[in-house]
Amino acid sequence: MKQLYLDCQYGISGDMTLAALFDVGADLSYVTEQLKQLPIDSFHMATKKVDKRGISANLLDLQFKEAELVGAAHVHEAGHSHSHEHDHHHHHHHDHEHEHGHSHEHDHHHHHDHVHRKASTILEMIETSELPVRVKERSRRVFEVIAEAEGKIHGMDPKEVHFHEVGAMDSIIDVIGVCLALEDLQVDRIVASPVPTGYGKVRMAHGLYPIPAPATAEILKGVPLEAFHVKGELTTPTGAGFLKALADDYGYMPSLVIQKIGYGAGQKDFEHPNVLRAILFEEKVK
Repeated sequence: MKQLYLDCQYGISGDMTLAALFDVGADLSYVTEQLKQLPIDSFHMATKKVDKRGISANLLDLQFKEAELVGAAHVHEAGHSHSHEHDHHHHHHHDHEHEHGHSHEHDHHHHHDHVHRKASTILEMIETSELPVRVKERSRRVFEVIAEAEGKIHGMDPKEVHFHEVGAMDSIIDVIGVCLALEDLQVDRIVASPVPTGYGKVRMAHGLYPIPAPATAEILKGVPLEAFHVKGELTTPTGAGFLKALADDYGYMPSLVIQKIGYGAGQKDFEHPNVLRAILFEEKVK
């Protein structure tokens, strides 16, 4: 049985999580091939090594074909401008700071304004896909958690929430990509550390919002927080969605034998290493 520990001491976003899973050994070509079977925009996904305060980490580089982009930068709204809800905004700024509403620059270099999709449309796309069963279940849980939070914040039915953020292509790719990477790594159990949110304000589609963004705070109900006070958005809605929907437990590192360690970089630079550490353990089944 394989167990994954998400060390979120510096925060978590969608693209950081996917980059960390690739660094720990998930197959990029497998994830890309599976994603390309979905009815989403054409994209190119790669990773590159960057230095984050002395730590060599994987940075996700997600690009969409310019011809399919409609001009302006995606500002995802969802309250966020999220670009990525995602976390990425493409440009993923992820740096966490992302996602939301943020204009993230996700490095993503994309600026797009893709068609925004309703939560119900994304869930239906997952359900009718040929994705592995567990990938469908995990992906659905993450989108449902984010949609419920956005619905509560905006006073609407979660199914009607427009993923301006999450609907953004990058969010779809981050969420389903992470679930595919977990499947490729054969991860059965996920434990996450307490997570910091950062503080300050972030500009979103609807104006200037506090950090954590309202949806992020809503999603993090029940998730233990870490007291690490840094100005900026350390945890995005997508990252919070992974912790809420996929973690089986929260706490400190398990007393098991470490197999592999991977680092996923955020787009921004802080005084601390802006990375998410993913640690894979093999548990002996008695």
